[in-house]
Amino acid sequence: MLGLGNSITSGAALSGFNINNLSPELWLAFNTGQGAITDGIQWNDQSGNDRHASQTIDAQEGGGFSGGAFVTDADNKDNLDLASTFNLASDYHIFVVLNLSQESNETFVSSIDNSSFIRFGQGGTDATAYRMKNGGTTLNISLSAGFGTTKAIAEISRDGSNGVAVIKNGSSLGTGTGAGTFAFQQIGTSSNGITSGEIHEVVVFSSKLSDANATLVRTDIANRTSISL
Repeated sequence: MLGLGNSITSGAALSGFNINNLSPELWLAFNTGQGAITDGIQWNDQSGNDRHASQTIDAQEGGGFSGGAFVTDADNKDNLDLASTFNLASDYHIFVVLNLSQESNETFVSSIDNSSFIRFGQGGTDATAYRMKNGGTTLNISLSAGFGTTKAIAEISRDGSNGVAVIKNGSSLGTGTGAGTFAFQQIGTSSNGITSGEIHEVVVFSSKLSDANATLVRTDIANRTSISL
């Protein structure tokens, strides 16, 4: 196990706002609740739902926690398993702060059986190729640009009509239509995860946020993770 951090929070929060005011299903906060457990590592869920994300298989722990983030190595099976999993059958809203070193099949959330996942750089040859599965139903979107290899907020939302939006730092990269139930079980994946990179924060809601609330969440995350919007 490498690079284990502590449980302090750094960065300035958005004044008067707390992500928990919007009742997230999962909140793995930047540089918070990260550390060692028996035979492994754990990132504690701040949502109150106790969906702590942990890993006890050495080969899948990556670089552990460093700089407030979960660091993955070149081994593409680095991941954290949620203690309590959940399904997103209708609309949802997901925020993940990523710092990728490349754009080649970068899966950053998934189900254990790989029937649900969200991935940048599908196929490993085109950075603009985005793929996701919701319970085995595949949606491919050709993005206007790749997500890139600098730290940024990846935001995926689905509305009640199955309209999916892929957003980077508040700006749209592409849209599509994708039905099915997303099974949220892993950060990264034990099948085909981020080959080398960092996950700084994960926030998941079981409904699509209003534009105003999405802006509040996005701004709060950006302030704490030092991202310019």
